[in-house]
Amino acid sequence: MLKKAKEVIVSADSRTKGILAVACIYLVVMFATVTTGAVNQITDFVPTVDIKLKDGVAEDKNYLVKQDTVGNVLNELSVELNKGDTVNKDLDSIVQQNDYLKIVRMETKTITQIEDIPFKTVTKGSGGWTKSVVQEGKNGKIRRTYLVTYANKKETTKKVIKEEIIKKPVDKIIKHGGIKEGTTFTGRLTTYGGDCNGCGGRASSGVKLSPTSGVNNSDSPFLTYKGKKYYCLAADRSIPFGTVIKITNHNLNTDSTIYGIVVDRGGAIKGNKVDIFKGSERSGKKYFSGGTSRNTRFEIVSLGSGRAHFWK
Repeated sequence: MLKKAKEVIVSADSRTKGILAVACIYLVVMFATVTTGAVNQITDFVPTVDIKLKDGVAEDKNYLVKQDTVGNVLNELSVELNKGDTVNKDLDSIVQQNDYLKIVRMETKTITQIEDIPFKTVTKGSGGWTKSVVQEGKNGKIRRTYLVTYANKKETTKKVIKEEIIKKPVDKIIKHGGIKEGTTFTGRLTTYGGDCNGCGGRASSGVKLSPTSGVNNSDSPFLTYKGKKYYCLAADRSIPFGTVIKITNHNLNTDSTIYGIVVDRGGAIKGNKVDIFKGSERSGKKYFSGGTSRNTRFEIVSLGSGRAHFWK
C-alpha cells in the first residue's frame, strides 16, 4: 500500500504533490497525538482487587477496592484504627487480589471486685492422739481493682492495680491433745462381752453388763441415759464417764453411725482404743456381730461428769 502511495505521489503534478504532502503531515501529527493520549491513559490506570475484611467481632465482609496500601484502603472504607488495635498486614503494604485483612480491636477496662481471703489452718501441740478445733476459721474480705485487657471482647490479661483489705481472715486453730466437745480422733474399735477374761459382769461405773441379760437386765446392749439409748463403751481414762461419743467408719452389723457412752475402762484400752459392749464373747447372747476396725472415727459429742454412778 505504501508502494502504491509512493507511485501516486511521484506521478502526480506539482500541485497535487503539495496537497498530498500536507495530507501526510496531517496524518503523522494525528497519529502522534492519539498515540500520546493512549500512553497517558494507560499510565494513569489503577487496577481493582477483591478483598475480605474482618473488623473485630463483626462478620467478614467482601469489598472491591482500588489496589493501594492497606492504610489507604482502610481509609477509603472509613475504617478507623484506635490506639492498640492491630492489623494482620503492614499498613504500608499493597493489597493483593483475595487478600484477607483482619483487625483485632483492643480495649482496657478497670474492674473492682470484693473477694474472699482464705483463712489459714494453724496446728498447735503434737503427739496427742486427739485433736480439737479450738477456733473456727473465717475468710476475710478484700477489695481488688484490676486493669483488664480485651482482644475482640475476650479477656487476655488481668492485672491487680490496687488492693484494700476490708476484713482480715481468722485462722482456724487445731490443738492436738486434750478432750472437749468436738474433739475427734481416729483409732481402733474392738468388742467385748460381760464374760470376757477379767470381767466381773459390771462396768467400772457400776453399770451391769451381763452376757445373758444385757445392760442393767434390759436384754439389750443399750444404756438409757437422759431419755436416749447409747451403746456402752470402755475408753481411755482421759475421757470422763458419761461422755457421749459418735462412732463412724466401723465394721459392726449396726447402723453406719452409732452413739456410745463411756461407762468402763480396760487394761488394754488406752489412748485412741475404744471397746464396745456386745453382750457375750462366748455362749451367751450377742446383740450384734462384727470385729475389730482400725480406722474408726470418733467424735466427742458431749463431756460426761466423770462420776462413777452418773447413770443413776
